[in-house]
Amino acid sequence: MGETLTLSEMSKKINKLSSKRESLIDQRESAKSEVIVYRSKLENLEKAQAFIQKVAQETQEQLSFHIQDIVQLALDACFPEYDFSVEFEIKRGQTEAKLLFMKDNHEVDPMEESGGGAAELSAFALRIASWTLGKTDNVIVLDEPFKAVSADIRPRAIAIMKELSEKLGIQFIMVTHDPSIVEIADKVFEVKIVKKISRVKEVAG
Repeated sequence: MGETLTLSEMSKKINKLSSKRESLIDQRESAKSEVIVYRSKLENLEKAQAFIQKVAQETQEQLSFHIQDIVQLALDACFPEYDFSVEFEIKRGQTEAKLLFMKDNHEVDPMEESGGGAAELSAFALRIASWTLGKTDNVIVLDEPFKAVSADIRPRAIAIMKELSEKLGIQFIMVTHDPSIVEIADKVFEVKIVKKISRVKEVAG
């Protein structure tokens, strides 16, 4: 047989269930409000992400043009058969720059071409491009620059270096045995080792 409740007990049970119902309604309304807030936050986050991606893409394009211009300028003067470009790729959640060297519409390894001269000249130009992107002192130290560049092309590479020095206000400090580089230097210091002691003497400037 079912439970028999008095009128008073039934009234208490109804009131208890009614209170529970109202509490559930309040929770449902609160959950709806939270959903609206979270949806708004998600929309704002998606907009922010899209904006960041747009800015990142524009920045990468500007970097590509900037780097490509400087490297291609050097290559055109000495190795006009090469085309240089920069591509940005996202790997493992990070943006990486891929340097591409093209010759006759085919990708090539500059280390295997021109005796490494194109690679050395490009590395020099990339260093200049990197320098222009930061706030650093206008001094770059080079050790035996363009030693992999053939003798007939080296004067053009040196001319590019001098042009960049004048246009960008860069001071190059170089260690070299190359007379063609010594000739274009503003100041020349000769270093000799005498009895295991380095002796420095200004010989031109």
